[in-house]
Formats: sequence, structure tokens, C-alpha cells
Amino acid sequence: MSLLDSLPGLEMPVSTVPDALRDLWSQTEHRDDKTEPEENYRAVQSNLILHLGLKTSHEEAREVLEHALKFAERYPCRIICLCPFERGGEQLLRGKLHSQCSISSGGGHPVCSEALMLGYSLDDSAFLEHQVSVWLESALPTYHWFHRVPAERIRESYLPFLKMVTRVTYDSSLEGTGDMCKIDWPCPRGARDLAETRLLHVRQALGQLLSGFPVETLINNLFSIKILHGSEMSGEARGLANWIRDCLQCADEENSIEIKKESSDALGGLDCLWTYSGSGKAIRMKFSKDLRQGDVEINLGRGARVYPLRLKEPTKELTLAEALFF
Repeated sequence: MSLLDSLPGLEMPVSTVPDALRDLWSQTEHRDDKTEPEENYRAVQSNLILHLGLKTSHEEAREVLEHALKFAERYPCRIICLCPFERGGEQLLRGKLHSQCSISSGGGHPVCSEALMLGYSLDDSAFLEHQVSVWLESALPTYHWFHRVPAERIRESYLPFLKMVTRVTYDSSLEGTGDMCKIDWPCPRGARDLAETRLLHVRQALGQLLSGFPVETLINNLFSIKILHGSEMSGEARGLANWIRDCLQCADEENSIEIKKESSDALGGLDCLWTYSGSGKAIRMKFSKDLRQGDVEINLGRGARVYPLRLKEPTKELTLAEALFF
């Protein structure tokens, strides 16, 4: 069974998807009672291309599509889901259409969203640009979400396709996608890493805590920084290291402390240790795998003190919005 088969929706020939979509959202023009409010509310502000990789499991594909649909409820968009399969069959491309409605959080009326799905053979990826361009809502920004698509595959097949995209997002903590940051993205606003975006509330909490200490006290005699991370949090570790490096360079332009990152099978979350030369000073930051809890132990020469952090993790939909729009 292919990824496309595991997703909800009605399968149909690719050429009939636009007509089926128009029929789906057509207004009831011949309704007798014109005073009744419209039953469906649909507003599209952008296009979101969800691009699944071959290593995506069927369960994971359904979960990611559900996240995209929830995102569309808050940020109305047309979803185009690309589902590869390894070998071409009798059909060059396969189409599928899914729609759903939910009650809006504010107005109490149903808000409807749509997902157009395209199954394609990896050998026929050259046809993607043409077919997707036909399905896009014209004159609206387009965003591209890669999920488990290897960086090498993107370089080989999809870079020309991304010229029509406003911004790309990906998750560097997923297996096989760690080299995404090395891609020269052709889209105007580049790319954002979802793993780094998931750290936003962590960075805010750390910044608020550390801002209560003099900058000189934090950076004087700082010798090394080491980050240990669980096997599924390499992207978060990279994002934390980049943020710390940027903060140190803002405080001291000549700062060149190397930040080491290591994976630990025994660790689920993140463990960051700052060590200082010639003193007993140290700072240690620990965060759970879900990034909802953390402890920061600070000893700057006057004894150690632990600052517990209770972190409100943003939803996956808000994290995706942060990566795409900001």
C-alpha cells in the first residue's frame, strides 16, 4: 500500500480534481430561502505543499496531514500533499481529494479546509512542477513543508521546483535530513528548521532568566560549552547551539568558544553544560524531551542555585506558523 492509499479522501483522476473541488465548494445558488446564512465558510490566504518522503510511515503520514489540516483551520490555506512511490505503475500520477469542516474557535460557524493529494513515482518527479502549479490558488503565497525528504534528493530533483515557493520548512531532527541547512535554497525567504522553531519558548525562558545576571559574569573565563542530546533531538541541539553562539557573539564580538554537540542514547532531552576555567563556576541546563520542563543550575561563584522552568510548549500548528511566516 502506498502513502497515498493510507491517507483519507476520495481517489480520482488527476485531471478531474479541480472540477471536483469547484463542485465541492460551489454555492447553493438555487436555494429558495436566501436569508439563511451560508453553511460553509471557506477562505484561502496561501498554499501549503506538504511533501512526504519515502521513509514516512503510513501512520506518520496521516498524523502529519492532520497537523496540516489543523494549521489550515487557523491559517486558511489550500493543502497540496505530495506522496511518492518507488515504482511507476500504469498511472503516471494519481489524484485524491479530501475536505473537512470544523467549528471555528471564535464565530461558532463551520470552517472548511481542503487537501489535494498527488501520488507520483520518483522517476516522474519532473512532472511535479507542472501539475502542482495547476492546483495552486493563483496570486497567493506558497509555502513548502518537507517531511523526511533527504537533502540529497532535494538537491537532485526539487530545487528548480522551489523557485515558485515563498519559504521552505523542514525538521532536521528527523532521520536523514540533517544536511538541510547546507542547501542553497532558491526561494525568496529561504528555509526554517522546525526543530529550531520548537525551541522558541525555551530560548525566551532562558533569555529572561540569564538577563538577570551581568553579561561580564556570564562570559568571563567561560572555557567550553557542551550539549548532549537524545537521538531524536539533534535538530534542537543544533538550534540551541546556534542561539547560544549568537548571544555570546553579541556580548563579545571576539568570542570564539567552540560549542560541542554529542548524541547520547541514555538521554531523551537536552543537557547543556557551561564550564569556566580557574574557578568553580558552572551553568547547567536540562530540558525534557517534550521541552515542557527544564532546570537551570547556576553557580557563578556564590554557590549553586537551581531555577526550575515550567514551559508552555506551543502547539504543532503554531510552531509551523512560526517557521513559515516569521
